[in-house]
Amino acid sequence: MSEHPKRGRKPAPDTERKDRVIQTRVPKDLESTLKEAAERERVSVSHLIRNVLEDTFNLVDNIIADSAQLVDTVRRDASKLAASARRPELNTEGKQAQPTVEGPSIDDVEAWQEVLVNKPVPCANCGLILARGAKALRGLSATSGAASVWLCPPCLSKI
Repeated sequence: MSEHPKRGRKPAPDTERKDRVIQTRVPKDLESTLKEAAERERVSVSHLIRNVLEDTFNLVDNIIADSAQLVDTVRRDASKLAASARRPELNTEGKQAQPTVEGPSIDDVEAWQEVLVNKPVPCANCGLILARGAKALRGLSATSGAASVWLCPPCLSKI
């Protein structure tokens, strides 16, 4: 048997070849959507799909990294809270200190100011720990030097 000569041009070396091609079937309405989006962005459908895939994988990677960091922060804060709840405070003689007088209550608050907290604080109404960066309401009181009263946004509607 004799070998038949190959038709067309000689294949390009690997270093000059383009990226790999992946084919997939899509519904007609998705095809229309892709074509319209590609036209709006002034790119080919192929480039649009490539960009969407890359952006999606980057987004998922960032969400996973941020979630892991959030879990670590919550775990650390929970450990600190648990540790402080387990050990009683001691006075200078090494004896258990008497409980301190409660700080101001919600009834002492004259106005509420919406803020982003910089340190974890407990909601005075439900006890939820508001993490750093969370929206909270700080109670404003006429009492000079009074401790802050914090409220989470859902509890504002309950009072």
